[in-house]
Amino acid sequence: MESRVDPLISERFLVIDDHIALTGHPSRMAIVRAPVLVSLLGDLFEHVWSRAEPRPRGWKAPFALTDQEKTVLRMAAEGMTDEVIGRQLGLTSRTVRRHMANAMERIGAHSRLQAGVRIAKAGIV
Repeated sequence: MESRVDPLISERFLVIDDHIALTGHPSRMAIVRAPVLVSLLGDLFEHVWSRAEPRPRGWKAPFALTDQEKTVLRMAAEGMTDEVIGRQLGLTSRTVRRHMANAMERIGAHSRLQAGVRIAKAGIV
């Protein structure tokens, strides 16, 4: 069985016999049975598959970031301060810094600048 990766697609999906699809993040998958939606997901799958890179043996996902961490990274990459990000997301500055630190650790960045570069290369921003 071959698998491929595309850094622009963060959600996972599976289409089974053109009748049912599973989509979403592994922690919250949705079952899709509507024929039109299953067909659209099938078309999307074919498009993504055709441009995705084969996954090398032993490959691990480059970044396993939570949605909140991705949002904080995107906002920081836009130049927002921790305080502004916190206000917009309803979080404290301390929580924003914690999300940033966790994300930086996961992507192996030692500075916010390095984190920005890495997430840009991965297509997260």
